[in-house]
Formats: sequence, C-alpha cells, structure tokens
Amino acid sequence: MKIIKYDTKKYPFSQLVRALYEVPLEDLDSHDRKKNLALGEDTHTPFHKAFYKKIDDGWPEFENLYTSFLRKVVFPLFQDDTLIYQKYPNIRFHRPGAKAVYLWHCDGDSNHKHPLGEVNIFLPITKCYGTNTIWSETLPGLGDFKPIELEYGEFLFAYLNQVRHGNKTNKTGATRVSFDFRVIPGFAYDEDFAGTTATTGKSFKVGEYYDKMTRKKG
Repeated sequence: MKIIKYDTKKYPFSQLVRALYEVPLEDLDSHDRKKNLALGEDTHTPFHKAFYKKIDDGWPEFENLYTSFLRKVVFPLFQDDTLIYQKYPNIRFHRPGAKAVYLWHCDGDSNHKHPLGEVNIFLPITKCYGTNTIWSETLPGLGDFKPIELEYGEFLFAYLNQVRHGNKTNKTGATRVSFDFRVIPGFAYDEDFAGTTATTGKSFKVGEYYDKMTRKKG
C-alpha cells in the first residue's frame, strides 16, 4: 500500500462534483436506508443517481479530467507501456450513521469476482478519517484492520484484490465522498478472463468494464 499526493489545482475533482449538489460534499445526507444493505444496494441514493446520470448524459469535463489523471499521475507508476483501466470510477457516499459499502470483502472473492491483475485506487474528494473511511488489513488474512486516513489531494494505491477491506458505521458526522477504480498493467491483463461484474454483469474486458491507453513514445 502506498499513499500518493497529487495537485488538486490540476485535478479539481471535488469542485467538479460539488457543482452537482446544493450543499458541501461533507454535508450530503439522505433518508435512504442506512442499515443491512445487500451488495449493490448501497449505490442507490439520490447522490449516486445524480452523478451517474451526469456521466450517462455526457460529461466531457469530468471524463477529460479522469483520463488526464490516469495518464499523467497513475500511468507513470507502472513500467508497462499499456494501462488497462476502469472506464468510469465508482463514487461512494459514506453518510453519517451508514456505510458506503456494506460487505467486508476483497475484490477477488466469490462475491466480487475481479481478476487478479487489478490494482486499486481509492481517491477521496473529502477528508476521510476514523469511521468514515475504509479500513483494510495490511496482508491477506492478517486481520490487522486499520483506517486509511487521507486528505483531499491524496490517494491510496494498493492491491486489494486479496486483501480484506470494508467500512464501519460512520460516527464522525461528516460524509465521506470518494472515487474508487481499478487499473491493470498491460502484462497482467487476461483477455480470456470469463468473469463478469457482480452488479452490472459487464465482462472484465476492454470495451466493456475497461478501456486502455498506451504510453506515448519518443
């Protein structure tokens, strides 16, 4: 696991997303159910719907920002000349009294079924700390769960495919808003992987769940 800083003036994710809502991101809350949600049921709040509708309708400012961040910040972390990346990031809203994701898991488990080559990016656009952030063990099966505490302008670069992680009930009073997405260096991409995503049924292939970019040479 590694925590990496980036320039929020070049990559103003928070400001762009904040424009979708009427209140500061930390103050977002709703009366949607906050307990005992099943896999996939934790992405149905009005805040999720507003974000994904904007993506579906076409949001070039966000799409360009995301791909620029991938190319200029994430891609240089790898030596491979090809980067496979999640076409659109997931957005999470960890509301007070709720969890952003309800199932403790690792991405490659029998519920989530992600391919082994994936590397995770957890990018909060609000401060995340204590019970409003993700908790993770350091090695598979170790069980030494600790909070991943980050400021806006930092992201977690980690291999969570076999490392368990999850959320606690948020008792901080502040909503955590974050993106998470997955990337694969070209050598680790398995074109023959037959799995599909647990919630949308997309195949883990370029053109469906993934897109790809190549390093410009010369």
